[in-house]
Amino acid sequence: MAVWLRPERCVPSLKAMTEPQPPAESSDQSYGWYVVFVLCVAGIVAYIDRQIINLLVDPIKADLALSDTQISLLQGFSFAVLYAVAAIPLGRMADSTHRVRLIVVGMLAWTLAAVLCGLADSFVTLFLARMLVGIGEAVLTPAGFSLLADLFPPARLARPISVFTASSFFGSGVALISGGYLIEVLSTQASVVLPLFGELAVWQAAFVIGALPGLPVAAWFLLSVREPTRRAAVAREDAQRYRQGFAHAARYLRDNASLFLPLFFGLALLAAAQFALGAWVPAFFIRAFGWSASEIGYVQGLLFLGCGAAGVISGGLITDALQARGRADANLRLATLCALAAAPCAVVLPFLASGSAAVIPVALSMFLGTMPFGAGAAIVPMVAPPAFRAQLVALYLLVANLTGLAGGPFLVALLTDRLFADPAAVGRSLGLAVPGLLLVSALLTGLGWAPLRRKLTGLAAPA
Repeated sequence: MAVWLRPERCVPSLKAMTEPQPPAESSDQSYGWYVVFVLCVAGIVAYIDRQIINLLVDPIKADLALSDTQISLLQGFSFAVLYAVAAIPLGRMADSTHRVRLIVVGMLAWTLAAVLCGLADSFVTLFLARMLVGIGEAVLTPAGFSLLADLFPPARLARPISVFTASSFFGSGVALISGGYLIEVLSTQASVVLPLFGELAVWQAAFVIGALPGLPVAAWFLLSVREPTRRAAVAREDAQRYRQGFAHAARYLRDNASLFLPLFFGLALLAAAQFALGAWVPAFFIRAFGWSASEIGYVQGLLFLGCGAAGVISGGLITDALQARGRADANLRLATLCALAAAPCAVVLPFLASGSAAVIPVALSMFLGTMPFGAGAAIVPMVAPPAFRAQLVALYLLVANLTGLAGGPFLVALLTDRLFADPAAVGRSLGLAVPGLLLVSALLTGLGWAPLRRKLTGLAAPA
């Protein structure tokens, strides 16, 4: 709690905000944990803007005459398009420019984009607005990981990155709970009139209202977080061999393909399973068990807050503990075991007779499936040279979004529309797609254990 008793750490002078500061020492990391907290709040706001659409599937479908497949494109593929175009350039900017200012610009951009979602009147305009909302994570996560890698030593990085990653689940939970309440309040009216925006449909008003917290959080971030000096603790041979620029980053990936291919694609398929559940569990409960949007919003929101966030944070704690005991492959070992343990939970979904019973396997799938998210992603800033650390994080997110965010929800929708040809069969689609994704993920991440052990043994001591 020292950070709250020493406000000078939280609101530095203008000079301190504009000049890089030395990394926090491991003996006094209260400011580092303050930065984790501010990043988490920013992440929560980003995910509110992203996830609220999952409660608005049916009214959007009705107003815009969309199919489940089109909805899945809005939920996931729209972000993947943004990543395909902008992830690497934004990562390059995070490696070479002032990261705090870059994050603030990203926050303002995704806030505006979320408002534009509420003004959309067709699939195309909503797709474009949703695509721009994705600029939030495309900026926030690479630059945020890079900041944390300069504030914490590599051996203690899994915990702060896991806590930061958990903000996505807090944000999803807040989005579902607050969004469910907001929809319940607004649904008593055929339309809503908002100042400056005029008359909007309920789903449009939900987008606009959900975007409002982005402005004060952006101001807080700019005023209280300072830019740290970039830490140079990497493998000795890497520090000598690789320099700044994407060409060197690409060569580094090629030279370490045995680690990064299992890492990127194994975690991406694990993410695909979680994105599939997050996107289609609300529709499953509404269609199969007759729940209202507000009811499943409350329940799934609590699951995100409890099981999702607890899973990510627990994964970071377990990974750090295993590493302290000499398990250099702990980050990927955890991912493999959790994927195998989570697979059976989704298999049973279409065979359950009530929503109350279905909540249990959803909760277990979420807890187990999210445990590796922070610890696995922490491998990238742990081993990457600082000259292109954010670019590699951005590339990881690009793969995760193309494979995971776009592929997971789309696969479920495709099975529902094409294989079963019945919207009520979304539970069967989940029971087929999610376990398959998890099993392939376990296979891939298992292939990365030995390369990760070899890589981490070459890390140099902090400079």
